[in-house]
Amino acid sequence: MNRNGIPGFEELLKPLPWYSPRSWYYGLCSLFLGTVGQLSDGIRTGYRYGFDSGMIMNYVYSNKPGGKFYVGRKLDEAFLNQITCRAFRAVKEIQKNMIMSYLAERNGGGTFIVDMASGEADYLYDVLRQTGPEVKAHLRDISANALDESRKTAARLRLGDRVTFGQGDALDPDSLRRIEGKPDLVIEVGLYGIIHDDALIRAHLAQLRDILNPDALLFNVQTYNPQIELVARVLRNQEGGRCVWHLRPAEEVIGWAEEAGFREAKVTYDPYRIYAVVMMRS
Repeated sequence: MNRNGIPGFEELLKPLPWYSPRSWYYGLCSLFLGTVGQLSDGIRTGYRYGFDSGMIMNYVYSNKPGGKFYVGRKLDEAFLNQITCRAFRAVKEIQKNMIMSYLAERNGGGTFIVDMASGEADYLYDVLRQTGPEVKAHLRDISANALDESRKTAARLRLGDRVTFGQGDALDPDSLRRIEGKPDLVIEVGLYGIIHDDALIRAHLAQLRDILNPDALLFNVQTYNPQIELVARVLRNQEGGRCVWHLRPAEEVIGWAEEAGFREAKVTYDPYRIYAVVMMRS
């Protein structure tokens, strides 16, 4: 156990013994969410795409409860009101504000943004709608479904001439090399928490600096979550396995980014101090 009795990452990876009261509790939670919970649009989206996917993130961002029948809508309201979901929405606004501040520093100069794990890129579309044609974006995601939804959003908002798309693994150096043009700002939010291997993140940050060499990097780090065991024991990830998120101190990831050549970390926490949002320069 670590801070405030929250299980550590290694503990969360291990299954609970069958006789543990926590095992029975989380088993009942899983049964409920897999049956009655499917009446909630949000819970059903999470089971379909994974609770670590861009699809569920954008559903949480939208914060519009929906579901089958009265009970489904009430379940969805309860889901969207969870502290983790509230933190997600707060982080969205922090990220958007950081991007807008970065663009303001550039005084209207041309800016190329690359989002390495974009999902539908809800908050980035908010940025594009508030800026002019000098700001363009390239959205990448490992999920074809997420990119298809994002294309629809770009078409609906009439931003298709300012956005390009590419399917790829953010951690694959060859995928980085396929990005055309040098990005001014690289965004990697919601990514590091689903990567279990510290060495993989450290290597990726170095590759990011060497291959793309952006002017700035925006990322977030999940540092604390009182619901982390519920997520790990009950919810499913994009691959259908347990959704085990890796909590890390923000200072640790910032240190890895500094090793890679990034500097001047600006850190903002959400009101619940679940996430640290970090902007660094190259």
